[in-house]
Amino acid sequence: MKVLFISPNLGRGGGGAERQIVTVACLVKDAGYEVEFLCYAKGDFYAHILNDKQIPIRWFIYPNYFRRLFGVRKFIRKGNYDAVISFLSTPNFLNDFAALGGKNWKVITGERSAKEQAFFTRKGKIFSWFQRYSDYIVCNSDNARKMWMKHYPAYESKLRTIYNNVTLQPVTSEYVPKKDGKLHIVVAASYLDVKNPLGLVKALSMLPDDGKSRIHVDWYGDKNDNERKAVYNEMSKRIKEYSLQNIVLHPAIENIQDKMNEADIVAIFSKYEGLPNTICEGMMLGKPIIMTRVSDYAVLADETNGVLCDWNKPETIKDALAKVSQFTVNNLLTMGKNSKRKAEILFSTNTILRNWSTLLYE
Repeated sequence: MKVLFISPNLGRGGGGAERQIVTVACLVKDAGYEVEFLCYAKGDFYAHILNDKQIPIRWFIYPNYFRRLFGVRKFIRKGNYDAVISFLSTPNFLNDFAALGGKNWKVITGERSAKEQAFFTRKGKIFSWFQRYSDYIVCNSDNARKMWMKHYPAYESKLRTIYNNVTLQPVTSEYVPKKDGKLHIVVAASYLDVKNPLGLVKALSMLPDDGKSRIHVDWYGDKNDNERKAVYNEMSKRIKEYSLQNIVLHPAIENIQDKMNEADIVAIFSKYEGLPNTICEGMMLGKPIIMTRVSDYAVLADETNGVLCDWNKPETIKDALAKVSQFTVNNLLTMGKNSKRKAEILFSTNTILRNWSTLLYE
């Protein structure tokens, strides 16, 4: 079976959706499928992973949207593929558009970050209408699948939930619980408003001085465009304004799992998420988690392995930070084991590959 994957690019300083589609492509390749990749924008952060797997990458960087639309359509229709898999709204639209006029391959689109308001925008309505040409719409959370069912009940038979696969790169770092007497928290997220970095900074500022002294936060994220740079600069300004010594901002790094492994806790404070990759990875690494009530939070986190908070209530983030700052080493290790147990059930390679293979052969 010959399968084409479509992504805008292969990541510009990281990227959750790009990482996931590369991961799925590698799983499919390892299972014996013939796999190719198509990208239409610059960004090759994860290209080396595909190169190592000997997965060909076709770069089609067109000067305008019109040429991209018909160029990708022509490529797909002449490619003799058995299935074409895409993630994210624009690649999904390109995938669906290629099927206009009939097709003899499966069209599988991946919904990565369903947001309620996106269904009401002009672009969202057009792209969602074209999903009628998909054979399957794969959501990476039940929360996203329920949104689609609410707004497009006619698509119910197409909708599937497949969680993200969590495959960890070799970890070389060492974990020392509460190193230097502080609780170390890692956040791996782009510097975007939706990731709520200013909410975290506000919450940290609300902690009493002794609470601040017990916590250290490292934020790793992409700041390679104007929007991200603006958020990063505002975050830096607030950190200076509040005289916070317990949070450090870093660029995105490829070996983020080493940093997660060194930490006591992995956290996100987002306003919205499809499925939070870093939380899933943190769980697989055996880390307790802090997360806002986004996506399938009720499945991912409970009192046995994490602490929940609300993105729009900084006091609840402050309370979560204060709570974890009191955790003993035994608390951290026990909750970490519970996280890993959950992750192995939800995100194991065998489970994820079986679900994708089912779609390809149904």
